[in-house]
Amino acid sequence: MTLDRRRFLQITAAGVVATLTTSALAGEVGFDASALERPELLTMLGPERVRELGIRYRAAKPSERTASSLRAAISKGEPGTLGLRWSSRGSIEKKIQDDFAAGQTVLVDGWVLSVTEARQCALFSLATA
Repeated sequence: MTLDRRRFLQITAAGVVATLTTSALAGEVGFDASALERPELLTMLGPERVRELGIRYRAAKPSERTASSLRAAISKGEPGTLGLRWSSRGSIEKKIQDDFAAGQTVLVDGWVLSVTEARQCALFSLATA
């Protein structure tokens, strides 16, 4: 099959539209769930330790034992759905920094974590259970 200039432009335009539509729909959901369940602490502490921190946080917070309750708790007070529309990882990091600045921290098994970090660990522990 030969590809002339007109057909090339049609295919390229269709690809751009498909990409933009997919990105826009992801924005409607509001966040990338996998980013919430993959805390940055994984690189520092490893999956076993993060899982244990998440389990301990869920044990200490009975109202935040399910994935849906944890996601809702993370999103509380944010405009839209989590306020994590296009840059979920960057927005989560910003939320963690804001937690520390506002003193929104918890002590989990000797670690001082932002509430958002602790909730991310709890989500990770549910996802890997």
